Amino acid sequence: MKNLYLRSAVALSCALSLAACGGDDDGTVRLGGTLENVTVSGLVLQNKGGPELKIEPNATSFAFPDLIANNTEFDITVKSPPSNANCSVENGKGKSSVYGVGNIKVRCTLIPHDLKGKISGLTSGPLVIINGDHRLKIPANDTEFNMTQLAENKKDKLGQVGETLAYGVSVLQQPPGLTCRIDNAVGTMGKADVDNILITCN
Repeated sequence: MKNLYLRSAVALSCALSLAACGGDDDGTVRLGGTLENVTVSGLVLQNKGGPELKIEPNATSFAFPDLIANNTEFDITVKSPPSNANCSVENGKGKSSVYGVGNIKVRCTLIPHDLKGKISGLTSGPLVIINGDHRLKIPANDTEFNMTQLAENKKDKLGQVGETLAYGVSVLQQPPGLTCRIDNAVGTMGKADVDNILITCN
């Protein structure tokens, strides 16, 4: 009789916690996290080569629909990136806990391109132009410009525009004695550099 009670207690314990006794359950832990710079469709996340999750444009968070069991290994990877970005995963590998997994970060960096063009009539200087918060000082007699500049570390590039983002180049400071206008100054960055901007000074 004593053994019967013992077996019943063990069975009840297993029923309450199947994973601890080697059984299977439907899972109780949500697997998810945050997203950055997902501006178009195409991003697909995957867990351990199995379940996939398609991410909608402009989403800022995600969660796999299927719950997983406590103390289960997970490995979130980017199966396919969106067409306009490269994406990486932080905190994507580990074991689940009873508190859930919500600290996974998927960061997407938009593929950058240059804004550049031609200049005519710039007989004095400087001419200062801007796009957003990035400015470029152009000396007298230059006939071409490129908004892209090297940062102080000589490695990073400043002034580029990511694919699908809007741009608008304007004059911040006119050169002495001249008035400059900009044609083709506004648009949305595509999959190649923008090189048709025209600055005319007279």
